[in-house]
Amino acid sequence: MTKAKTFRDWTRQDLANEFGLRVKRDCEVLNNWLDVKEITLEENENTALLQLQERLIKYVDIWNEQELIIKFISHIIVMVDYDTDEYKSFANRKLRAIINEKEIGGEVDLMIAEGEFEPQSPYFCLHEYKKECGVDNDPLGQLLIAMMVARALNGDEKPVYGAYIFGRNWFFLTLIGNKYCISNEYVATRDDIFDILKIMKKLKMLINERGISPV
Repeated sequence: MTKAKTFRDWTRQDLANEFGLRVKRDCEVLNNWLDVKEITLEENENTALLQLQERLIKYVDIWNEQELIIKFISHIIVMVDYDTDEYKSFANRKLRAIINEKEIGGEVDLMIAEGEFEPQSPYFCLHEYKKECGVDNDPLGQLLIAMMVARALNGDEKPVYGAYIFGRNWFFLTLIGNKYCISNEYVATRDDIFDILKIMKKLKMLINERGISPV
C-alpha cells in the first residue's frame, strides 16, 4: 500500500490514469436531480435568497474562501436543514478510505452523511474553491476524489452527489461507477439562485428515498 495521498493532490488526469474515471455527457441521475419544477419555495425563502444575493453581488469578489462559506453558502445549507435523526451536515471533517490499495484521505468542506458524531455513509460532498484554477489546483478533481472515497466508505454502487462552488458559480455532480456527470454553471448572482436552493432541497428528497425513513 502506497503512502496516503490527500484530496488536494489529485487532478482529473490522475483520476483518469489511476481509476479510469471518465466524464459522461448525459446522465439520467443528474438530470433527475436538477429537475426541480415540482419544488416551490415559500415567500420567506424567496425573501431570504434575495437578501443573500444582494450581499453576494456586493462582496463576492473580495470574500476569501471562509468568508464565502460563512456569509453565503452556510445560509443555503441552513435553509434546507439537513440535520435529522438519520443524517446530518458535517463541515471540515476528514474522510479516508483505501481504493485500489491506495490510502486516500482529506478534509471535505461540507458533506451530508449518516452518523451521530462523525460522518458515516456520505451521500453528498461539497467543495468550495475561490482562487483561480492553476496547474496545481484542480477543484473538480479534488471533489471527485472525495466523492470516490465517500462511495468506497458506503460500500455500494448507489450514486454519490456533489457540488463545487467557484465564487458565484455552482456546479452539481453525480458519480456512478467510473463515470461522472457535471452540470452547467448555476450563477448565484442571477435568478439561478432560486434553482440552487431547489436543487439542494431536491437532494434531501433523494437522500430520503435511498431507503431512509422520510423526516
